[in-house]
Amino acid sequence: MGVKSRLIEFIDYKGMSRRSFSLGIGASSSFVNNISKSIGTEYIDRIKEKFPELNISWLMTGDGEMLRKSHNTEQDSDTTISSGKVIPYYDAEVAAGTNYAMEMAQTTPVGMIEIGGLLKDSEFAMRVYGNSMVPNYPAGCVIGLRQYNEHFIEPGTVYVIETEENRFLKRLYYSKDKKAFRCMSDNHMKHETGPMEGEYFYPEFEIPFEDVRRLLRVTGVVKRNIM
Repeated sequence: MGVKSRLIEFIDYKGMSRRSFSLGIGASSSFVNNISKSIGTEYIDRIKEKFPELNISWLMTGDGEMLRKSHNTEQDSDTTISSGKVIPYYDAEVAAGTNYAMEMAQTTPVGMIEIGGLLKDSEFAMRVYGNSMVPNYPAGCVIGLRQYNEHFIEPGTVYVIETEENRFLKRLYYSKDKKAFRCMSDNHMKHETGPMEGEYFYPEFEIPFEDVRRLLRVTGVVKRNIM
């Protein structure tokens, strides 16, 4: 068993995908698959920082156990309940509204979130801005996401849809001509006074298929009651 096989064994133990592990240490999504015989010092340091429980000696040589002894016992008086699975957290904006200008440049993870079985299908997580998806996805909540590569959507399901300019959290449907996505909000609040009385505060809008840069499936949400 070589370094690559042992690293994959550890990734499987953590319940992660190879892609999410690679992104979590700031490498390309194909980092694990491209390992030949060894791992560079730069990435070893990142792995040690992100996964202190991993026995680096075991990873590099096969000697000893996969987990460091301090992480492989339950003798501590303070017992920690942990599922082990973690995903990278991107401090990037997902707008639950249309009035948010955002930075769309590629970002790197700012940390890792332990998610256990709650968001087990997630590859990474982001936070939500705006109130158009209240009450299911309030501002400040963290959503789990995974890349969606299917050629069709499940109408009425919540996705994150990215264009060159914005990243929206919306409930998606097909337009009547089947050439665009209809983006619907969960918040059905209406204007109460003024010239827009009776109209939805968060009206639906359409995004043509050709403007979609990436589509992400929302796998779950973590909310706070107090911000």
